[in-house]
Amino acid sequence: MQNPVPAGQEAPKARFPFGNLLKALLALALIWVVFSKTNFSEVWSLRAGLSLPWTLATLPLYLLLTFLKAFQYHSMFEGQTSYPRVVSIVVWQNALSNFVAAGAGVASYFALFKTEENIKFGRSTLVFLMTKAGDLFSVWAVLVLSSLLLWERIAPLRAAVILLAVVIGLGLLAFALVIVFRRPLSALLARVLAGPRLSRFVLVRKGAGAVQAFAEQDPVFIRQMVGRAFLLSFAYYLLTLAWMAASLRMFSAPPGLWEIVFVSGILQLLSVVPITIFGSLGVSEVTSLYLYELFGFSQDLMSPILLAWRAVFYLMNLFVLLYLPLYALISGRSSR
Repeated sequence: MQNPVPAGQEAPKARFPFGNLLKALLALALIWVVFSKTNFSEVWSLRAGLSLPWTLATLPLYLLLTFLKAFQYHSMFEGQTSYPRVVSIVVWQNALSNFVAAGAGVASYFALFKTEENIKFGRSTLVFLMTKAGDLFSVWAVLVLSSLLLWERIAPLRAAVILLAVVIGLGLLAFALVIVFRRPLSALLARVLAGPRLSRFVLVRKGAGAVQAFAEQDPVFIRQMVGRAFLLSFAYYLLTLAWMAASLRMFSAPPGLWEIVFVSGILQLLSVVPITIFGSLGVSEVTSLYLYELFGFSQDLMSPILLAWRAVFYLMNLFVLLYLPLYALISGRSSR
């Protein structure tokens, strides 16, 4: 077995361009809003009310999330990958997404699957897009259900929820149409990308190759891939909701299950918007304060809980990073 990052090769480095600087400033400004509403003695006092059962459930659930995402990638690549190495790739991806920026996590996905598993760009792109489509479908389906159950209590958000449901539903319909009519669409796209102004770019040529490879896939294989991606994404999202509920219940947070599910769905959709950094720091907390207030939970009550939750979230990510040296140690011994 190999090390998580091959010898002589550096781990993927996250760039921090000017856009990310603006996101960082936004995150700091928003988290300062939360700090301004918080009495830190209340944050410290939360330790006295920690729920032992929920505390004990939080870490195993977070570990399961990492292993399940790795299993999803491993399954989608159909035996072309080593599961322990895929776990290390997921750990890198999550760490870069949550401590740097989501774009850095995505870049690490493509870079490490290429260097670690020798997966072609076209195949890794196909798996990535199908996985993200499955993730979006899962969030959309659960958000629609939770919105219906809480419809009387989300009056100020009804128009926004309907708009989100329609837009995402149309996006998923477009994805389905692309799957069905992928060959004529890929031929059209290939002609556009083959223009002299675009074909000189390496990324465009790789993209054209990926589109062509996707069009040539067997229809049965594509259906199986989509079904597997959506099923595992749905299981992953249900586990995510379980972790969210457990990590909030750990601090005896008063919101009910469906209220947590609804807020989590909105936060998941916000994480897709390229305005967040450091694991949606600030954006997540301010949005949560507003949404939970709609359900009758004051900002003074929720702000210390959300700050404590943020600290636990970062600690969980740091703990998961221990997999990398442990894997390197075990794989080093097995290779002797």
